[in-house]
Amino acid sequence: MSYSPSQSDQPDGDFSRQSADTKRQQSSSLSPSVSSSPAPSLSLSFSSFLTGGTHHPLSATGPLSPNNAVSPSHLSAVAALIAQSFAPRVAVFASPDADDLAREKGLPSLLELLRPFSDTVSGPIHLRDAQGIASNVDDFGFRFVSPAASVPQRQQQQQHQQPLSPSKKPAQTSSSPPCFDLQDLDALLDAYLDKGPRYYATDATGSAVEPHDGLYYKFLLRMFAAPPISPHETFSHPVAALIAITSRNEHPSETLAKLYRAGNELPVPAYMTKDFLRYYLYIHDDDRDDLTRSIAAFERMKRDLGIHCYMIRVRSKPADLSAQEPLMQFAPSVWITAAEELQRIRNPPGEVYIYDSDAQAIRFFIHEFASKSLVPFMERCVATWNEQVLANRRGITGRLFSASKRFLSAGNRTTTATTAPGNYDSVTGTYGYMTAEAQMRKLADYTFMLRDWKLANSTYDILRKDFMNDKAWKYHAGAQEMAAASLIFAGTPLTSKTRAETIEPLLDSATYSYISRCAQPTYALRTILISSELLRSRGGGAADDAARWLMKAVSEKLMGNLAHALVIERVSACYSIRTGQGSQGWGNRRRKAAFWQLVAAKEWVMLDKKAHARACLDEAGENVYDALDWTDEPGALLFELRHATESMVYDSSM
Repeated sequence: MSYSPSQSDQPDGDFSRQSADTKRQQSSSLSPSVSSSPAPSLSLSFSSFLTGGTHHPLSATGPLSPNNAVSPSHLSAVAALIAQSFAPRVAVFASPDADDLAREKGLPSLLELLRPFSDTVSGPIHLRDAQGIASNVDDFGFRFVSPAASVPQRQQQQQHQQPLSPSKKPAQTSSSPPCFDLQDLDALLDAYLDKGPRYYATDATGSAVEPHDGLYYKFLLRMFAAPPISPHETFSHPVAALIAITSRNEHPSETLAKLYRAGNELPVPAYMTKDFLRYYLYIHDDDRDDLTRSIAAFERMKRDLGIHCYMIRVRSKPADLSAQEPLMQFAPSVWITAAEELQRIRNPPGEVYIYDSDAQAIRFFIHEFASKSLVPFMERCVATWNEQVLANRRGITGRLFSASKRFLSAGNRTTTATTAPGNYDSVTGTYGYMTAEAQMRKLADYTFMLRDWKLANSTYDILRKDFMNDKAWKYHAGAQEMAAASLIFAGTPLTSKTRAETIEPLLDSATYSYISRCAQPTYALRTILISSELLRSRGGGAADDAARWLMKAVSEKLMGNLAHALVIERVSACYSIRTGQGSQGWGNRRRKAAFWQLVAAKEWVMLDKKAHARACLDEAGENVYDALDWTDEPGALLFELRHATESMVYDSSM
């Protein structure tokens, strides 16, 4: 059974008249403007998975007090980073007057004005799992993206090319773009190391971290910032569209209809749907327009379009630094790509300030949109798909269907080898968005983004078996990857048996399929880095497994030269958290950690990053090698590396 939630659950977007009584009831639930700040959050963020909460630099609530949260360690920051990287995407369709208003404030577009505020929503967001159990999350966020980023790169290129015949269409499994650009990441690491530790000494929350950890954290942050749209996962598919106009617009109804049509006319491929939430933003210019007129226009907008509307009041004039009004220095989104940050490093932009009242208004809008529209819409989709699609697969009927499908698949292989069984299109390498498999994958991804790890894990587990039967290898690898991540996130006890019999096969199969069957090594690298960090966060034997998986990434040569050295250094970090037991520290991995620091130092020296190599050597020496006499003898590796780094330090000071 196929179902499109937006067709029945979404009251807006079709520009059709509803009853006046219903509209008045809907519009009464929203206020035309915001003027008060949200109450300080009393709930713990996702980073309580390990130690404590987080705080975003743009948060209106200020730092969390010691009474309700503790300052997060880097270990918890990495766990939170991975969860936050899988966030809903919201496409922004802004009118020209909305972009003009942002340019007057010193920013290139309305999208760039809104992006930083959605990194982490100010105030708690209430999430409900499949059982209806609610939890407060303080570090929930989403990503504003451009309409162009809501269409696959391959689809954009094909708009300017002649269509291929069905027999000549290449499979998207091998031609889809990589998960990230390795060259940009290596270039960014080079720039970081040239700038020094001060450039990467804080995480996305503004908390200080150790220099080595900070470099790796920034590396992961840029790696996960903007994964491309891919058919095998829906994390980058838009969940909603934000349609924005300002009070300057002389024909608001016509402009809204035009922007709505632009969303409906996106040239998306067959594996994507355009049935997503539409949300309407009316921006009142306090410096130029009459507030009474804007409120009247906004009320008409609510009557015509439904409850998913909001109005904010901002000033279009540039911030006056000489004035007495409170100002805020505008900071870019923490989720910029490696290419974007390289551009900022090479051509530093000027400082931009906005009025604090504007920042407060945008924060309130972000929270209202996330808590009243985005999250409830996703939860309704999850409930519907869970009831109408997933529940059928769990019952006896679904099991019989799967068994008959496997039987027919075996028969098809003996008769027609060119025809793929089931709903999988072997020519394009995709499932249509209305198929049960595609909807179940979206269900699993939505629950992952809403942090319902148990339902996500059970859904990925069902999907991976279906994808294997259909020989949809990239889909199969993606389901294996996320099944492993959701299992660790769910807090399942990671006994040696669980790691060996469940997580190990999942990761091994995912990396093999990505590398050998799909020619997608960047996705294999993402699989390894995500799982290794989550395993490391659990400590004990899981940390040893994390180190071993990082060694696999090193041996497979899945990354550039600088990233290669950084991952070797991370192997040491996995061993270093094994402190052992008792007064003697039995079971610690201190010597292994020091050895891999030594190996990393050698790599950094070969890459002419000797200052960073010296930091690795100092740590290795302090932990183990300084207490050994033979390591200072000429010819020993430690002696030679120290000599090389000392000469570099001296030369760089000249």
